[in-house]
Amino acid sequence: MEEATLGSIYQEILPSELSIDKEVTEENIFGQGSDRLAWFWRVNNANKGQEDAWMDEFYRVNWLKAKARWSRWEKELSQVRHEMGWTINWFKYHQKEWNRRWQQATRPGHQAYAYQQVLMWGRFSQDAEKTFNGCGFVP
Repeated sequence: MEEATLGSIYQEILPSELSIDKEVTEENIFGQGSDRLAWFWRVNNANKGQEDAWMDEFYRVNWLKAKARWSRWEKELSQVRHEMGWTINWFKYHQKEWNRRWQQATRPGHQAYAYQQVLMWGRFSQDAEKTFNGCGFVP
């Protein structure tokens, strides 16, 4: 079997590969899912027969961090879906409450204001349902 030359294993280290891992300093930074390990973390893969306990541990830790990130996003998605439902229910609650006030109002000005509130909260509810269903989330 041919040994790999140094030039085929080692590459120039670019400044972008030396940056601080943002998931340590900024937990919810955009674009974490597309992070790739720099080439020098994979250098031992050139010698397939060579075992490296340190690299195995590094890959294990990297996998666990990725799994934790995925779990956080899965939980966040669940929470957002519930919040969408709660928002719609909140709007409907206010619409019903103002409808009750409108029916009980005895003065024309109070009736007009209460009815305007019924319509406003109804629009909020309809808009929220339309928007949430439009982005693929059905609360």
